[in-house]
Amino acid sequence: MQYGHHHDPISVAMGNASCCISSHYLGTNVASVALQTSSSVQTYLQNKATLPTLGLYNVGLVYSNRYVNVACKGNFHGFDAYHEFSAEVSLGHFFKPYIAIALQASYHGLYQSPKNGYVHSGGLNIGLQAFPFKNMRVGFSVYNITFSAFKIETENTRLPVIFRLGIGYHIAQKVLITADANKALDQPFAYSIGIDYQAIKALSLRTGMYVCQGITPSLGLGLSIKKCRIDIGVQYHFKTGLNTAVGIIYLWNE
Repeated sequence: MQYGHHHDPISVAMGNASCCISSHYLGTNVASVALQTSSSVQTYLQNKATLPTLGLYNVGLVYSNRYVNVACKGNFHGFDAYHEFSAEVSLGHFFKPYIAIALQASYHGLYQSPKNGYVHSGGLNIGLQAFPFKNMRVGFSVYNITFSAFKIETENTRLPVIFRLGIGYHIAQKVLITADANKALDQPFAYSIGIDYQAIKALSLRTGMYVCQGITPSLGLGLSIKKCRIDIGVQYHFKTGLNTAVGIIYLWNE
């Protein structure tokens, strides 16, 4: 199951780093909701070259205000014979200048077969980003803090429970370095390292690597065109090949 592993194009480009990235995408650290400064509509997709029909499709909407930011997002992963989907609603607030925190309620559906149809479940996710020093941030998130599960026939199949911890540091005004560690229950530790360099106002260059039973290098870029953001991330896995993510955001009250 891919629940909890839906990385936006910026995260993909930075080796799946997510805890300490500030972007307009609704990322795997739901604290990103609290840091939104503009209302927006967004969408992104991922696709693997070796499995072109097994894609990830995402659409999201953010309403930003000075009290509580509200966001909703829908995800679809798979194809006709197997697919999973989720719908998420998030609330977040930035307690300036020190900490941003958000809570997310999620609804999940999993297609089993034409005979058995769908199974359903719900859950809660939480995330925060703290800013202890001027150029440093620390992020933490938990996916499925409720340990929710699908009931498939006579057995319970638990949704992934994922803990993420990361640190980000601006070594220069336009250069952010991030490092994440994440642990899904019953899975090995995984690590991410990413760099984001704002070359000019309209262009960001990114690279990184994801380490989990092997090394997956990545790179990407971001373009800002007035109120639009376009992001591309590419990873190369030595077994499954290229994984490409493309996203676009429109900000309507920036």
